[in-house]
Amino acid sequence: MRVFSLNCIPVPQSYTSDTSNPNIRSLGTISKKSKMATQPVEKNSKSKRSLFLQIKEGISDWVLMSPSSKAAIYWLVVLAGSFIHDFLPLPQSYLSNKRNVFNVYFVKLGWGWTLGLLIPFTSLTSFAYTSCNPTAILKHLSRLAVGTFGWYFWVNLFVYIEELTGFCEGEDSLTSKRSCHLQGFHWDGFDISGHAFLLTHSALIISEEIQVKQWLPALESEESVGRRPHILLNPLIDLLFAGSSMLLILWEFMLVCTTVYFHNVQQKVLGALIALFTWHVTYGRWYKIDPSPGVPWVPHKRF
Repeated sequence: MRVFSLNCIPVPQSYTSDTSNPNIRSLGTISKKSKMATQPVEKNSKSKRSLFLQIKEGISDWVLMSPSSKAAIYWLVVLAGSFIHDFLPLPQSYLSNKRNVFNVYFVKLGWGWTLGLLIPFTSLTSFAYTSCNPTAILKHLSRLAVGTFGWYFWVNLFVYIEELTGFCEGEDSLTSKRSCHLQGFHWDGFDISGHAFLLTHSALIISEEIQVKQWLPALESEESVGRRPHILLNPLIDLLFAGSSMLLILWEFMLVCTTVYFHNVQQKVLGALIALFTWHVTYGRWYKIDPSPGVPWVPHKRF
C-alpha cells in the first residue's frame, strides 16, 4: 500500500496568498486598504473644518478691526470708488438699480437697522460689565442717542442744502423739490450723498460698539458675584454680535456699491467726510473726557 505524506502533498498555486492573483485577497490586505480608503474622508473632513474655522476667524478679525483702521479704509474706498465711477465706469447691474432689495429694505431704513441691533447689544453688554448698574447702562446707551442726533441733523441739513441750491428742470415756476417731483420733473441741486454719510456713520458706530465683545471673556475670570449673570447672557450677546457683524459687512458692501454707481465725487467725498468728522469728534475726542457718555468698555476701566 502506498503511503503519502501530508508534507509532500503539493498545494495548488491558486490557493496561496499570491497577490498577483486578482481573485485572492488576504484579510490583512483588505483591512489595510479599508484604512487607506477612510483616510481621504477624514482628511477632507478635517480640511473642511479647518477652512470653516479660518473663515470664521477671518470674519471676526475683520469686524473687530480697530475703528481707526476702518475709518482709513472707508476713506480709501470712497476715493477709489469715485475714481472708478468717473473714469472706469462699470456696466449696469442689479446693484446699480436704486430699487434693488438691499437699497430699498436695508439702506433706506439703515439707521433703524443699526439701532435695532445696537440698542439690545449695548444694553446687555453694559448690563454685564457695569454690574447691572442702571445709571451706567443708560450712560452707555446715550452714545446711541448722540449718534441718532448726528444722523438726524446732518441728513436734514443735506436736504436743506439741496433745496437751497437747486431748481426744477423743465418748470421754473416750481420752487420746491417736493412740488417739482410731484409734477414729474427733476430737481437739480447739490445733493450731498446721504448714502455715503449714512453707511460710513453707521459702520463706524457699529465698529466702535461691538469692540467690547473681545473683552467680555475677561469678566468670566472675575470673582465678583454681581457679574455672574453675564454667563447667562452669553448666548444672546453672541447672537446680537453675529447680527451686528453681518449688518456691518452689509453696510461696507453697500458703501462700495454707492461709490462706484451713484453720485459725483464731490457729493460722495463730502458725505463721507462729514461722517468721519462726526465719528472723530465723538468717539475720538468727546467720549474720552468728562462729562460725556464715555467710550465703550475696556478691561480695568469703570465708567
